[in-house]
Amino acid sequence: MADARLNAARRADHGLRVLSVDALVARLAGGFARPIDDETLKSVLKTVLPGTKLGELDPIKMLPGMIDAAAETLRKAWSAGFDLQAAGSRGDRVASIARLEQAVITALPPGMLPPGELAAAAAARIDHAPAILGPVEFVGLLDLAPCWRPVVIALAQRVAVTWASGPRPVPGWIAATAIQVVSSIPETPVIEACSAATPRHEVLEALRWARGLMASGRAKPSEIAIAACRTEDYDDVMLALRTEAHLDVRFVHGVPSASTREGQAAAALADVLVRGLSQDGIRRLAALLRRGPGPFGTLPSGWTAMLPREAPLTSLAAWERLLAGKDILAHPHGPAVAKDLRAVLSLLARGTSAAAEAGETLLHGLSLRIWRKALLEGSPAVVDLTLTHQRIDDDANGGTSVVWAPASALACAPRRFVRLLGLSSRGWPQVVSEDRLLSDHLVPARILDPMPRSVSDRSDFAAILSTSSEAVVLSRPRRGADGRLLGKSPLLRDHPHETHLGRNRIPDHAVGEVDRLMARPEEFRATAQATAAASCWNAWASAGLTAHDGRIRANHPVVLSVLGRVHSARSLRKLLRDPLGFVWRYGLGLESADTSEETLTLDHRAFGSLMHEVLEAAVTDLEAAAGFAAATADRRRVAVAAAVSSVAAIWEREKPVPPALVWRRTLDEVSGISLDALSHPDAP
Repeated sequence: MADARLNAARRADHGLRVLSVDALVARLAGGFARPIDDETLKSVLKTVLPGTKLGELDPIKMLPGMIDAAAETLRKAWSAGFDLQAAGSRGDRVASIARLEQAVITALPPGMLPPGELAAAAAARIDHAPAILGPVEFVGLLDLAPCWRPVVIALAQRVAVTWASGPRPVPGWIAATAIQVVSSIPETPVIEACSAATPRHEVLEALRWARGLMASGRAKPSEIAIAACRTEDYDDVMLALRTEAHLDVRFVHGVPSASTREGQAAAALADVLVRGLSQDGIRRLAALLRRGPGPFGTLPSGWTAMLPREAPLTSLAAWERLLAGKDILAHPHGPAVAKDLRAVLSLLARGTSAAAEAGETLLHGLSLRIWRKALLEGSPAVVDLTLTHQRIDDDANGGTSVVWAPASALACAPRRFVRLLGLSSRGWPQVVSEDRLLSDHLVPARILDPMPRSVSDRSDFAAILSTSSEAVVLSRPRRGADGRLLGKSPLLRDHPHETHLGRNRIPDHAVGEVDRLMARPEEFRATAQATAAASCWNAWASAGLTAHDGRIRANHPVVLSVLGRVHSARSLRKLLRDPLGFVWRYGLGLESADTSEETLTLDHRAFGSLMHEVLEAAVTDLEAAAGFAAATADRRRVAVAAAVSSVAAIWEREKPVPPALVWRRTLDEVSGISLDALSHPDAP
């Protein structure tokens, strides 16, 4: 429809209105009548599912995916004109879906009607069609859903209705109506077939082909389309390569929400809520929300420098100890940061039970809309999985961009140059599957879906070939993304001769700089990156000491600084055994804590520090009492216990320590030390 509106604007065709079929019927129905949109349908389903008796579906009605499955089943039944209420006697499952339909219709907002009722309301006002609509033309459609056919047939009795099928076949039900059919002869594009190594290689070759058409002047970007039946198999690769190629490629079906900064912000929030608090999770969330109006946006710049990188901080208690410590409070912005963080961390620590509140508090704009939609489509407990399947509208302009679209969309909006991907035995046409809630033995698939997916895929393929005026390239992968060998699609039987495209071939037009340099090794050798890589490789095979082995100039300030510190036995051992690693770790700080899993003990340095502090406190206590040598074994044990308690209080207040279980285990181990060895005559 966007293309039709753009073409109408270019023609200055005033008074023309481009509508979808359901919007056309709703306009004729008048008043506040409107069709059911997906967001409202899923919102209503989420509300009514818990209280609706679904019989054998009750155990699964609250599971993730139930809302999508129910929405799909209701859409199929409504589009096909299938009366669920009348068919409730066919079985318990059908009766359950009928009860769910009734609950949904009752909970819909005022004026929002299912397709059957919307068509009936429009038919009741059919006499007003000349004043409301005027002449109507259906363009680029393969067929109409059965629920709309009666009102369109009645509409043809009042106004001029034209079915502009072009070279596509005309549905049989139109022949007995007053609808005027406008057909045209099929286009005869140049058809080529080729095979690529993998789906990723297919996308690479498709973008090379598109750039070649534009570079030669044969086509404008808006005249080029790339399509597939299953776009989800190619979306990630297309996103990555369009950025590398600096090409405007419009995703007609929308881009994954996680490919945008706003989607990443929602994903970061989901990660913290589902997997729990962690320093890396909070850092990531804060980095993505620092420019917004929420709590993270009010924190001072660089506040994360106050967080010790070695502390996992995987619990609210650990964060509380850190924020109450003197290192944070001594910082100029420390008290304000601690106050703001406490409120945010308390909210995040509640987990997915506070998903809605956390989204409203922390997110804004598009990220908040993405979050609300994710909570609408699934349970908060799996909001991270829901976000991975969510899509948002693409910002690229379809009128000036190469189009990447599902085959069904391209069949209705032809382009001069088309490349079809995924023509494998399992990719095109797709295998027919049963409805997820109403299996074929309850309601035959031909009733719920008059045009099955396999039939519509073949129709889309034929429509694309007959409407593309210049050239069509049929592409298939020889192997899948998992390396499995794939066969040819049956649609390629009439096109037996295909070009074998190798992965290492030199393209006529590269996608981007990386593709160009990979195809021209002599040019790559002259780059600084290649020179450095070759030097490193030669140094690896050299017996002499080179800069790649860590050789640096004499009296380097980093080395002098790190050697001037007081070192433990562990760091000295690192210096003697691995000097280069010693500089990396202690001089450059190239080491970070592995927070993928919680630590079970304190590291060696922290444990040694704790041990020495306990020993010092115990010996000081004994010397102050009656002398260390005169103390009995029982008195020494009492001194150690008192030292453990006092040191533990200091550490819990001033240092970020692991969770309570690890802390207790460490203290128990320290409490078991014996001071008897210190009373030995040879003890230092």
